[in-house]
Amino acid sequence: MHWIRVSFAMLCLLAPAGYAMAQADDALAYETIEPVRIKLGESATLRVTSFSRLKAFALPSVSGLVFEEIRRSDGFDFINGAAIPAKFILIRVTPQFAGVFSIPGLTPNSRPIGLEVVNGDEPDPYTWRSQQPAPPPVPSVALPKGVQLQARGAAFVHLAIPTRAIYVGESVPVDVDVGLRPGIVTSVNGLPALKGSDFTFDNPSKQPERREESIEGSTFVVLTWHGALAAVKPGDFSLSAQAPLTVKMSSLSATDQAVASRLAWPLLQNLYNGIAPRDLTIESSASRLKVLPLPTEGQPENFSGAVGEFRVSSDAAPARVAAGEPLTLRLHISGAGNFDRVHSTMLDHLDHWKTYPAKSSFTPSDAVGYQGEKVFEQPLIAAQPGEQSIPGLEFSYFNPNTRRYERAQTPPITVTVTTSLAGGSLDALAGAPSPNGAAPTGSARGLRPDHPPARESVGDLRPLYFRVSFLAVPATLALILAGSGFAVRPGAARATSKAAERVLAQLDAAARAGDSSSFFEAARTALLRTFAARWQMPAEQITVAELKARLGTTGEDVERLLVLAEEARYSHDRPGGTDFQRWLGLIRGQLAGERE
Repeated sequence: MHWIRVSFAMLCLLAPAGYAMAQADDALAYETIEPVRIKLGESATLRVTSFSRLKAFALPSVSGLVFEEIRRSDGFDFINGAAIPAKFILIRVTPQFAGVFSIPGLTPNSRPIGLEVVNGDEPDPYTWRSQQPAPPPVPSVALPKGVQLQARGAAFVHLAIPTRAIYVGESVPVDVDVGLRPGIVTSVNGLPALKGSDFTFDNPSKQPERREESIEGSTFVVLTWHGALAAVKPGDFSLSAQAPLTVKMSSLSATDQAVASRLAWPLLQNLYNGIAPRDLTIESSASRLKVLPLPTEGQPENFSGAVGEFRVSSDAAPARVAAGEPLTLRLHISGAGNFDRVHSTMLDHLDHWKTYPAKSSFTPSDAVGYQGEKVFEQPLIAAQPGEQSIPGLEFSYFNPNTRRYERAQTPPITVTVTTSLAGGSLDALAGAPSPNGAAPTGSARGLRPDHPPARESVGDLRPLYFRVSFLAVPATLALILAGSGFAVRPGAARATSKAAERVLAQLDAAARAGDSSSFFEAARTALLRTFAARWQMPAEQITVAELKARLGTTGEDVERLLVLAEEARYSHDRPGGTDFQRWLGLIRGQLAGERE
């Protein structure tokens, strides 16, 4: 490397940096650029020197560079020791991306000059070794078997896939390596892609890994993208990868290219400055891949298409809950495979429990989502107190290593369900006999949040409806209930006060916005508070049987509304506008004081 640096230093002494000379109007003129190598985010200065009046000219146009004239001035230049009057034009050159650029001459016969732009973390090759620590040596490697240099030795693509047969739907990790000669390959114009429609290339890393390698005596920058490959049908396939590049294609002979490949960047740049870049796509050598169909023998009924190696576990929280209050059952599935096909309905039906549809979330542990953990969460509500057992959960998948279907099952979970002390538990009290002996039916309880804050005192055992956060809507009803003594008057019994109208306006706004959760929660709270004041009994003692006994057929509609309040929170049920209007009519009638 010393002789290269010495040669470059001699060139710098013989001519200005980035020298380009031309004869314009029988007068000597030339251009220089300093520095000739900058980092992205910096600017270089293009200096035009003329020894006569320079005709008007346009700033150059180069893709990726922005030119801005700074100033013009008169002065002297020195040639062979003699001071000669000259005119100077200074132009600021700002790059927009990294690469090697060729700037055309500004005078009629000027030669192009070169500018190299590098990323900020790349070392400066023009700093003498004595001024900075020696860079680590670039490892020398051989091209993988079957890989060939393309674009006249400037680039290559290598696709690394499994050597074993894979199964339809199975997700397997793959790597795509793209090797580039710096200064010759100016840009990568997109993510690499697989050739063919029989495979999918999922979740390729947007930022590739970068390393430098010495291949056949030349330094290459190797970019590696990680992704996951999946086959859509069985068969024997030929698979390759493609990468779009912009390359300066040299017209040198093979012998000259062999010599040039061993030159350092300052001399190599001069060979490529006058070459226009070309867009092209290079392709890896083809690889054979066998795809097998999933066997039908022994396939479980609950098989969802999951292929890989998985582990399962489950838990429930809280372990102690009051009747009518929710707990969350979780199923954890971790391992490696096609997590997009990992599904579980968990528990569709369970005696003495109210079940809701499960929701899932996935947390990857690698860059492409091949490894990680998927968690399913299902809300459950116990309908009666006592020691309750939640049965184990089963998950079926196909293991490509053992080549058979496997079932994983979690152990049962025991929870303690206590008698509800507070919270307006219509569900918990649904099993109790009503005052008139009618048989209780149904479930109409609204639910509190899945993860309530820890209770610190007996004061926190107050019913949900009496807590500060839920008193906004009921407070407006206090004005109505305070005047309930006037209900004996027929006109007042059916009059809707302004306070009630404000409550109804809030409900109407939630209905127009499609916010079923807010609508039904507010409706449920308003109705239970109204019934509690009207019947002179605590809200938590209002049961399904009580509603039907006092309201008759209207009680069934109220029960249905309370069930919807529960489902809106846990099942994200969104009824249409017609349903909202129906419930608004029911609520308006109850707030107006309809007779039982």
